Amino acid sequence: MAQKNREIDDLAADWVTKRDLGVLTPAQEAQFQDWLAADARHLGAYGRAEAVLSRVERLNVHTLDRVSSQTAHPSAWKRRFVLAGGIAASLAIALGVTLQRPDKVQERIFSTAIGQIREVVLADGSVVFLNTNTEIRVRFSEKFRDISLLRGEAQFDVAKNKNRPFIVTAGNTRIRAVGTSFTVSMLPKKPIQILVKEGVVELQRADASTAMPVRAGANIQAIAPAGAPIVTVAVPDDKLARDLAWQRGRIALDNQSLEDAADEFARYSEVRIIVDPAVSDRTITGLFASNDPVAFAKAAALVLKLRVEVRGSTVRIF
Repeated sequence: MAQKNREIDDLAADWVTKRDLGVLTPAQEAQFQDWLAADARHLGAYGRAEAVLSRVERLNVHTLDRVSSQTAHPSAWKRRFVLAGGIAASLAIALGVTLQRPDKVQERIFSTAIGQIREVVLADGSVVFLNTNTEIRVRFSEKFRDISLLRGEAQFDVAKNKNRPFIVTAGNTRIRAVGTSFTVSMLPKKPIQILVKEGVVELQRADASTAMPVRAGANIQAIAPAGAPIVTVAVPDDKLARDLAWQRGRIALDNQSLEDAADEFARYSEVRIIVDPAVSDRTITGLFASNDPVAFAKAAALVLKLRVEVRGSTVRIF
């Protein structure tokens, strides 16, 4: 039987509460992802629930603190209070109080550990996919949406709102979008890279605010090396798919050297692949699980007729 919208909203509220409190087990997280994928309405309901939580957390702090002082777990109490009465009731409370208070900036930090991939639904309905070892700072108000990529790689699926600019800052590069989907990466020893999946973004250096912004549309990659101009290159559909394979827990290699492959796997696991210099330039192509460097090493050794040795957290290819 098809679920009613109210039932979906109640389930979304329950998921928001559990995820915000950080009490999900890996099995529950998988169940949540399955729930999101099961019905197109689920993602929208989850976004609305996140928005309710964000608004109500900006309620009069004196009122919340006075009541929450009666419990030993004030932060957990506030979140349960926010969603206990269902989405509609909570949203009414949030809107009623917000009208009486000046616009304030809401700031939150989201991050992933090594090997973890996380989906975050922001208060405006935008969705962010965080790759391994990534951290972002989100600052929202009624007038702007600012996100700082502090490290790592993230994809932003932006909810359209021409009156609230959506700006991602990575280092000294600013990326402005209205309604689009793009990935930003800021990795050690590499230039900042922006890959546009849909829509158009504008890029500008913070230290060159008078220069004309660089525009990049779908299937365009922008590269912003330190101390050099931003350049753009076209990206075929197959390469775009490979570059975004991390969202499915995969690493897509296309004729890449074993040395480069080892560096890529090092982003996702504490297990280190050591490649003998004599074979480090041998190349490999394929789709591999990002969290299983041992399986990759064994597959690469088999294909390239090499040997592999596993000792603890080290895998050697020679």
